[in-house]
Amino acid sequence: MLPAPPKSLGKLGDVLISALASVRGESNPLSLPKRRSVLVLLVDGLGMKNIKDAGAYAGFLNKQQSIEASCFYPSTTASSIVSFSTGVPPWENNFIGYQVFDRESNQAMNLLSGWESQGHAKAFQGIPTVSEKAISSGIEFHTIAPAVYKETGFTAATMRGSAFHGLSSIAERFAKARALLAAGEPKVVYLYVPELDQTAHAKGCKSTEWLNLLEDVDAEISSLANSLPKNTGLIVTADHGIVDISKSNHVYLDEYLSESELLFVGGDTRGLFVYLMEPSKLEPTLDLLESLVGESCYLVTPQNLIDSGYWKPISKNSIVPDFIVLAKKEVALYHRAFAKRKSLEMIGHHGSISSAEMLIPLMTFGF
Repeated sequence: MLPAPPKSLGKLGDVLISALASVRGESNPLSLPKRRSVLVLLVDGLGMKNIKDAGAYAGFLNKQQSIEASCFYPSTTASSIVSFSTGVPPWENNFIGYQVFDRESNQAMNLLSGWESQGHAKAFQGIPTVSEKAISSGIEFHTIAPAVYKETGFTAATMRGSAFHGLSSIAERFAKARALLAAGEPKVVYLYVPELDQTAHAKGCKSTEWLNLLEDVDAEISSLANSLPKNTGLIVTADHGIVDISKSNHVYLDEYLSESELLFVGGDTRGLFVYLMEPSKLEPTLDLLESLVGESCYLVTPQNLIDSGYWKPISKNSIVPDFIVLAKKEVALYHRAFAKRKSLEMIGHHGSISSAEMLIPLMTFGF
């Protein structure tokens, strides 16, 4: 049986839509008062536990009060940022995980970086984005992120119509955010910092590299929060947290399930989505895995997730896995026939339901 989800499950989905409502002077889920402009900073991979564990490296953030908040399940970037950018949960926007298999088209899909074109991503994610809603109501919407994301399918799925400012360094991005807030026109600004997540995957969130990078981000946030122009607001949040896992705690499903039994294994390294070649073999497969990895993992079906309150019925049924292997303890999960070799070297992981992965900061300044 799964533990109950946090009461704040999916609070991340309220953030960007509330920022826009604040600029419009409308009521909103976060009860933000009206402001001329609002900047929303999303730091990829920076969970509340990561902040607390970092101590003085996150000195400013650790002094702030945070609204109780969590991402949706799964705790992964694709699901979180699409839900953040639309205000609509994964079971409605169909970004139910990082990697899925579509039985209709008979193909695997990487919902974060695997889009063949912007048009393909737009067709898959047809729900109006907050950026489109802002622009249609005469409010500027700006995205500040590394330039490499400008023409990606994922940006097309999440920040359609946004004025994109591609800047390589974190300092440049914060400087651009300050300049946009200082300009007089009403606007919503989205500032994205992916570097902490990237560094955590490669080095771990306890590494010197990660801690030093967090210290730099913390200093930028402190400077920005303490110098906001009049009648502007800042919201700081994240898409999920990160946990470090040693290689000795890897669980390899290929030791128990052969490639010939499977259409695909996707999801994340803390929550594998398993698609069976013969769905009729679901029960014996679950029984087998329960006896082998049940101490360290939850073996759950999509219906179990629905019954437990993590999901509701998925609108695009063809991408729903037959079952999910969900990390319960400090393990990382792989089926090496489907995992990229580089992913086997990762130290930082996410995708499960632990508080370290689900609970995120939600801090407001200038309101």
